[in-house]
Amino acid sequence: MDVNDDTICVVIPFGNYEGGELVLHEAGLVLELKEGDILIFPSYRITHFNLHFTGVRGSIVMHSDKEVKSWVANRNGWDHHMVVKK
Repeated sequence: MDVNDDTICVVIPFGNYEGGELVLHEAGLVLELKEGDILIFPSYRITHFNLHFTGVRGSIVMHSDKEVKSWVANRNGWDHHMVVKK
């Protein structure tokens, strides 16, 4: 479970592998994702992990981050150090 993710996570697996299913624990799902599949799920709410695999396996993972809200609000505490010239 990625508690610092904000809303969604996108996972795109790639490689030449067998196994490596993605488990979404609370949902009770074991997903056999193949190269090029795209999965979107709320990673901040669901415990997730991969099972063992053989071969070469990678994933492109994109997620939203709660810290972005802090950056927008006050530049992560650096807002008083920044000067914008018009």
